[in-house]
Amino acid sequence: MNEKETNYSSEIQFKAFMSRYNQIEDLDALAELAPDGIKIADYTIRDLLVIELKTLKTDPAQKMNEYCHKIMERSDFPAIYGEFDFRKAVGLLPDGEKIMTQIETIAFRQIESIISKANKQIKSTIQYLNIDYRTYGTLIIINELADFFEPDVLVDYIKRKLVSRTNGELRFSNIHQVILFQGTHKLKSSQNDGVMLPVYRIENGTLEVTEICVKADEFLAQMAKDYSVFNGFNHQVFDDFDLVMDIEKLKKEPDKTLNGQERIEKNYRLNRYMKDFTEEELIEFGSKVVSVMIATGLRDKPLKLEENQKRHFFKAFIELIEESRLRPFDLRKLHVDPNIMF
Repeated sequence: MNEKETNYSSEIQFKAFMSRYNQIEDLDALAELAPDGIKIADYTIRDLLVIELKTLKTDPAQKMNEYCHKIMERSDFPAIYGEFDFRKAVGLLPDGEKIMTQIETIAFRQIESIISKANKQIKSTIQYLNIDYRTYGTLIIINELADFFEPDVLVDYIKRKLVSRTNGELRFSNIHQVILFQGTHKLKSSQNDGVMLPVYRIENGTLEVTEICVKADEFLAQMAKDYSVFNGFNHQVFDDFDLVMDIEKLKKEPDKTLNGQERIEKNYRLNRYMKDFTEEELIEFGSKVVSVMIATGLRDKPLKLEENQKRHFFKAFIELIEESRLRPFDLRKLHVDPNIMF
């Protein structure tokens, strides 16, 4: 079975694991008997731990793309060709900060909803079962299909939400920890040890650390290890997010042979000579290159170049486009003159 056919971490697998984990009490039956309005979490160890399980099965990529295309259709959006850093390009717009805030809202709407619902369910469960109010609330998120989310970006968002406040009060004070099983990515070192998936333990550092917290945290660490054994994969737990994590998506596009343009682009990225050009220097250089390229294609009196000159300007043109994509730079700022003489 290859990577494209394997789902290393899913809701079904996790529930199967928990059904055999003797220490845990499954609250499904209790949830069915609870009065209307009482939302019950998924699992508990009485007076120690309450766990709510959520799964990411919807990828926000389509909604994101629809919004981004609308922004790119604006008349003031910079002219940049090829793939580029959308955030940097939007930064050139007068309302760029507002746009990025809206993009984040679209991208992470389901994540905030998950955290908010879990916070309420954990609190409701503790109250309904009349257990110790200090019980350790835990949200487990399994990212099953939403490979749009890069792990570091998703972890950073969750960290910020856990400590967010409204009118001075913590918004999610019932969640002590979020555990993220990132089933869409693996560590690049996986080739040597079989598939190794990242597991992220994100603690709410604003909450008081009690003896219950210590015991619950130890239990969860062991549970994550046991789950990886049950599920047949190796894992690496991250709780220090300052570390550089060498992560890649499980689903990778097959390698392909580079064509001439792609080789020029690749070589330019390795030797990016325009990187330190000021905007004025880039405009001066780019204006000449584009003007020459247009002049050689004129129907009437095209500019004649020797073969080596043609190759030089063709290469420079591709490199200019690549630099404008990396920077990014609005190519409409160039001063194009098809009647250029040099």
